[in-house]
Amino acid sequence: MWTCPSCERSFKRKNQPHSCIAVHSVDDYIDQFPETGQARLQELRTLIRQAAPNAMEKISWNMPTYVQNGNIVHFAMQQKHIGLHVGVAAVKAFEDELANFNYAKGTIHLPHAQPLPKELIQKIVHFNIDLKLNQ
Repeated sequence: MWTCPSCERSFKRKNQPHSCIAVHSVDDYIDQFPETGQARLQELRTLIRQAAPNAMEKISWNMPTYVQNGNIVHFAMQQKHIGLHVGVAAVKAFEDELANFNYAKGTIHLPHAQPLPKELIQKIVHFNIDLKLNQ
């Protein structure tokens, strides 16, 4: 185990890349990025909130998380993309529509160089809400 001397979080690998900034709200999370990143994250946040108006918004695993009868979606800013964490079932269900994106193990990479696939994101959020309701 390795403990980061700045944030005191423990990791399995030495010098594990991570964000030492402790965020307590989605606003805090978004505010830590440059303006262009903030705009993109706010756009994604709005899409998720429109698709899941009854979902609770919180920070979990140091990233924005939306919960309605369980976790429905998380997102995290990366250097070249936003990781949209939707779960294995959602990725499998929308595999054909995700042909133009990199994805693996329940996470879709939304490249910064491409517009957000608004309709697809909202369909995936609705899928996850229905999935949680039927579990």
